[in-house]
Amino acid sequence: MLRLEELSKSYGDKLAVDGLSLSVPPGEIFGLLGPNGAGKTTTLKMISGLVIPDSGRIFVDSMDAAEEPERVRARTAYVPDEPNLYPRLSGREFLRFIGRMRDVPPAELEERINFHEELFNMGGWLDSRAEGYSHGMTQRVVLSAAFISRPGLYVIDEPHVGLDPATAETFNRMAGAAAAAGAAVILSTHTLPVAHQFCHRMGIIHEGRMIKVLRSEEIMRDDLQDLFFSITGTGPADVRSFFV
Repeated sequence: MLRLEELSKSYGDKLAVDGLSLSVPPGEIFGLLGPNGAGKTTTLKMISGLVIPDSGRIFVDSMDAAEEPERVRARTAYVPDEPNLYPRLSGREFLRFIGRMRDVPPAELEERINFHEELFNMGGWLDSRAEGYSHGMTQRVVLSAAFISRPGLYVIDEPHVGLDPATAETFNRMAGAAAAAGAAVILSTHTLPVAHQFCHRMGIIHEGRMIKVLRSEEIMRDDLQDLFFSITGTGPADVRSFFV
């Protein structure tokens, strides 16, 4: 469903993504894990079409994103790490807008909106203007917008930020159900337990390069955190001296 070939992107002198190659087949949840500034968000923005790569190629469902951008966007749902809604629209109006853009039939669209209203516990505020939403409320709406069109590829940057544990688990189950229905899911996270819990594979990205791809059985290893620190050359600082 998704194939990246030698993808690179620079911002001035900063090489954000460096020759990254990856394939994510239908039915798989792939997690991008790495420290801040590793290149995760830039990679996801290039996949979604928001950022143009300096070099390399992106294929979605065998379509070249550079040659067929509109068809690729129609097959892709993107959720950014800092979600935004039109402040003067209600959440329901936003979902209707997205559904109509995605050519979801009107009656079916209303059914899907009602389903997600209950799924993500949005009753009581989905019809109020988005300008009064908290981050978590906004996140629920944009995640619903991604699922409503049932795309072939989900590109999600830090999906759990701002979500309470129950809602985060609901998202996990929805992502799993989407993958089981044949979609591909690629998401970024800073959180090892997220990858540990439900990703089929995980790529550790550091300084714009894919350092290692772990299979599901490797993700479940007890020393995953130590492995991540070892691969990326990072680790927690010693804070004990502050309290001495």
